[in-house]
Amino acid sequence: MIVAGISKVNEAVWTKIEDHLVPLPEGTNDSRVWHYLPLTGLLPVGLCTLVVDLASRTVVYALTWFSPGYWFGWVEGDPEKDFSCVLKDSRNWEKLGELSDKITLGQDNPNFQWGVATCTLQDSPVECENSQWRDWDAQNGNCIEQNRARFENSSLIRLYKTPEGRAQLVDRLQKLGLNSYRFSLAWSEIEPEEGVYNEEMIQMWVDLCAHLRDNGIAPMVSLHHFSEPKWFHAKGSFEKEENIEHFKRFTQRVGPSLTQDYNGKPLVEHICSINEADTEGFSRYVRAAFSPGSWFDFAKGGQFMKTMMKAHNVAYKVLKETNPEVQVGFVHQIIDFQAANVLLKPVTRILNRFINEMVMNYFKTGNFELKIPFFCNIQEKGEKPKTDFIGLQYYVRPLAAFTGSTSYHEPMTNMPFREDPEGLYKAIIDAHEAFEAPVIVTENGISTKDPVQRNRYNQRALYAVQRAQEKIGKESLLGYYSWCFTDNFEWDIGLEQHFGAYPVDEAGNLSSEPKPGMETFRNVTAAWHRVHQMEEQVL
Repeated sequence: MIVAGISKVNEAVWTKIEDHLVPLPEGTNDSRVWHYLPLTGLLPVGLCTLVVDLASRTVVYALTWFSPGYWFGWVEGDPEKDFSCVLKDSRNWEKLGELSDKITLGQDNPNFQWGVATCTLQDSPVECENSQWRDWDAQNGNCIEQNRARFENSSLIRLYKTPEGRAQLVDRLQKLGLNSYRFSLAWSEIEPEEGVYNEEMIQMWVDLCAHLRDNGIAPMVSLHHFSEPKWFHAKGSFEKEENIEHFKRFTQRVGPSLTQDYNGKPLVEHICSINEADTEGFSRYVRAAFSPGSWFDFAKGGQFMKTMMKAHNVAYKVLKETNPEVQVGFVHQIIDFQAANVLLKPVTRILNRFINEMVMNYFKTGNFELKIPFFCNIQEKGEKPKTDFIGLQYYVRPLAAFTGSTSYHEPMTNMPFREDPEGLYKAIIDAHEAFEAPVIVTENGISTKDPVQRNRYNQRALYAVQRAQEKIGKESLLGYYSWCFTDNFEWDIGLEQHFGAYPVDEAGNLSSEPKPGMETFRNVTAAWHRVHQMEEQVL
């Protein structure tokens, strides 16, 4: 308790210091001298609290060497009573024993959405000739063209185009026990030139959605998933608020087709407007991994994300006016950076502010605020946005150390991330509180070639979701989508990752059977089907 108190004091002091290191807001009349003057007193205090924090942590760590728990592997907490203890020490998973019989997720909800997710640019990159990603990839490794044969053979768009292909798709989805399928539209191929629409491409998506519905699989559609037309990208994409009008026009064009009445319901009942504004803004303007490839341009990244969230507001209104029954959601990835060393706390604090807090605060209050020391101070008040659900994406709480991404006790994955399924529990609770809307886990998974690791992760992740649902209520946790359907193009990383439920070989052949390691996932969905089939028979 004493160490936690010291740490909170240190955090508070350094947060105050950062407030005086951010640039002054535009148009302010305050003196810069008075803005920076408090630092003369705060910095010495901050250095003292930092030293005390470091010392207290060192003492506590040293004392663990003299405790039986260190030598015998004992850990504190009872995860059966309080699952949050697993967040503090992942070794508590072992206390839960075999989880297979404990997972009953979704069994109390006949409408629970069991799905798998994909992104069209990632699974069909050669079909997206007009996406900004084609030019960016050509300049940074040329992975798409170098693997054209493989991508052509495994392209999911080619399955979408024919009855035979759609039947193969449904067969694979049903083998996973799914009742939903999340995918993105290829805006770049629907509107390859500004104002020019490919009607055949729109009809392809409509035919796909109808085929899925006819086979008991609900489509979930994302309008923007990291990929956009080259012409839109050349105009500045979402850096410029005037470009929202182009996204609005696109939504107005595809909205009626997606939300048309189909057997008494909207053809697509759940539409995601924007996928991960936080991750995309960070990848475009801070870590230079996505086009335009800027480093540490927090100001442009913040402006980009602000405009994307405003674009969600516009899309929400358009779709609701088109069909009030459609459920429109915003998709956010929670990446809660952890510092392995207290000296890295300022770094993780800034990263979390940019990636998590800014977005979540906007949806909670309607106010946009981004303060990054030395870089930017963006503030704008507005109305609280609406969202019918929050699509939560979660993979890991990255553990930042001076040696790079690392792990305490958990095995590492291919990404490289540590295994961190317990973090999904906290992410669900945090998302529900911040967005004040029902949660659908729209992406969660692991990149690994090891079937034992995949199965262990799936088992623990599903159990973590179940425990989070107990916390927030079954009406507030509506579905779970595994990432992803097939091994595919993982953006700037290329083809080195293995998230897919279905493997793709070197020649691009898509397997007809799920990967080993998907057993737990399939068993849980099968149990859900059995429960609700029995209920239907009784009725």
